[in-house]
Amino acid sequence: MIKSFRDKGTEDIFDRKNTKEARNTCPQQIWRVAQRKLDQINGVVSLDSLKIPPGNVLEALKDNRKGQHCIRITISSGFVLCGLTMV
Repeated sequence: MIKSFRDKGTEDIFDRKNTKEARNTCPQQIWRVAQRKLDQINGVVSLDSLKIPPGNVLEALKDNRKGQHCIRITISSGFVLCGLTMV
């Protein structure tokens, strides 16, 4: 499940809030795809399932964030959502 967001815009897209931060994060035309992918990520039961599809890049965090993971997701035309911290 998603524990935190690196930026307010991604969190607002996840929460379906049409804010300035959300509009600056990515084009509104791809919000539905972004929301669907964020919902899928939030509902996973194992970290291994986040490695699929290949456009997802899962990374273990280090130092004081050991035990947490970050994921980068390719949404569309090279647009990437990043900065999600997973439990």
